[in-house]
Amino acid sequence: MAFSVAAATIVCMDTLATYDELPYDSLPLPETQPDFLAAVAKLHGFDAPDPRRARILELGCAQGGNLIPLAWRWPQSTCVGVELSRVQARAGADFIRRLGLTNVRIAHGDLAALPDDVGEFDYIIAHGVFSWVPPSVQQALLDVCRRHLSPHGIAYVSFNVAAGWEQLRPLRAALIERSAADLPAPARLEQVRRVLDELEAAWTDPALLKEIAYLKTAAPSYLFHEYLADFNAPMAFAEFSARLDARGLRYVGEAGPRRAVVELEDAWGLIPESMAGRWLDAEAALDEAHLTRFRRALIARADAPCAQPPHAQALDSLAFYADLRSDDEIDLETACEQTFVNPAGNAFPVAYPAMKAAAMILSAAYPGALAYSDLLAATRRELTEYGVAANVDEAAFRMALFPLVMTHGVMPSVAADSHGSEPGDRPRAHALARLQAASPGWVVSGARHVALDLDEPGRILLGLLDGRRTIDELAVILQGALADAGWDVSPETVRAMTHRQLWLFARQGLMTKSSGRSEER
Repeated sequence: MAFSVAAATIVCMDTLATYDELPYDSLPLPETQPDFLAAVAKLHGFDAPDPRRARILELGCAQGGNLIPLAWRWPQSTCVGVELSRVQARAGADFIRRLGLTNVRIAHGDLAALPDDVGEFDYIIAHGVFSWVPPSVQQALLDVCRRHLSPHGIAYVSFNVAAGWEQLRPLRAALIERSAADLPAPARLEQVRRVLDELEAAWTDPALLKEIAYLKTAAPSYLFHEYLADFNAPMAFAEFSARLDARGLRYVGEAGPRRAVVELEDAWGLIPESMAGRWLDAEAALDEAHLTRFRRALIARADAPCAQPPHAQALDSLAFYADLRSDDEIDLETACEQTFVNPAGNAFPVAYPAMKAAAMILSAAYPGALAYSDLLAATRRELTEYGVAANVDEAAFRMALFPLVMTHGVMPSVAADSHGSEPGDRPRAHALARLQAASPGWVVSGARHVALDLDEPGRILLGLLDGRRTIDELAVILQGALADAGWDVSPETVRAMTHRQLWLFARQGLMTKSSGRSEER
């Protein structure tokens, strides 16, 4: 698909030196996927455009680690990225050229100077921007959303929340005060790490000590830009919603995991417009009660249909996927609580037997997504095969699924699909994964837009999967890579490692049996 942005020119300003010296890691962000955003909007009674044929704009896209996989995944989409760091914008443009994509462009520019004739977008993504820019740029970001969202479009805007950040302000103040602002970013970062050690020894506040422990292992870019940047302005939800109202926008819902959701009493029969004020007040109260630190807000134009708090009945129209495991022997006969864990280590307790069966079914199908009706039917079959009565109460099933979706144990999508294949005799990974693996500084993204943590031998192996080598030949190359790294491993062990790695790639949807690039998606 050929790509152009009309005749528009994105005006560039001087890049920020600290972002060139210490760029943010450019990662796929699962909660920014338009198919996920459309599903979340659906839970709020809002019908967003088809993500497979959408126009997508990402503001502050870094080198494209989040945007480029979306363009690859949906060749009928049109994707535009704007990035203030010249270094990262150039890296992204070069990667796009090498990949051969024609439906995505990354430009070095200022979001506040985005021209009006750039057109409308069905999805606008602004992750890690709003709280870290001056008020004038915050206003400009919201203006971009108002001017450039399509009538039913959705914007994702993340921001730091005052309720959770209040207790962390002393840490940011101490790090700024005890480090030299005139140092280059890498040198100042080293200074700050020494300050963290000093504070850890001197302070006693549990919340601050927990944050210090996290920062000592966090990505350098996060530590620097979150705690040392000129701007980090947490905002109360009530103020954020007021800003939306002032710019002709409205709140649609939350894309982040929810420990609690709003349920309005006596709301039966009310139209969404009548619930809006009570809903927004309840959202603000939740932030205070749970010390919410970060929000991933979905917003729409004020003249778009009004959304409402999420409701379980909307699950029937969605599809679902999940990457879960359990160390327990799953009991499908009794409602005993058992724990499922995702790759990030987050635990999800499940007691309802039918939902335990559904969790196993979704994990076996991953990275594929099953429609609600298909998941319910498969659950009934699984229970029957297990020798358990399969008369699943659908209302109970829906209410057991709803909290898993809200906490992101199970992820919703607007369409069922399947991904990947078995490794085969001559394993082949799609071209995006191979180029990511072969490009220093690029993260490999799975079919579900997750970042894969691969060591160097794993990246070498993935980069070699062009369909021309047998598994034995790949194992020989991998053994050489391990030997170069100082590991003395037997051929049998390396072959077993190769098999395990190939099945990991297959589970993440990286494998294909196709020969054409357009078919490799």
